[in-house]
Amino acid sequence: MRTLKINIEDDVYSILQPIATINLYKILHPKGSFEITRRRYTGEWKVLLQTNNSVTLPIAPIGKAIEENWVL
Repeated sequence: MRTLKINIEDDVYSILQPIATINLYKILHPKGSFEITRRRYTGEWKVLLQTNNSVTLPIAPIGKAIEENWVL
């Protein structure tokens, strides 16, 4: 399992990738948790699941941090 912590606008996000060969990432935040993936052909990041619908996830900066720190 790979983990990464990033700060975006004074919020700390923990990113987990349980299985390195699967394009699925779990984002943990004090206000909720999310599961995201990156579409293979378009490169677009997409939220698959979120526990708190009132929280908006900054998916573009999180996706960029994942791409910069882990080879996809």
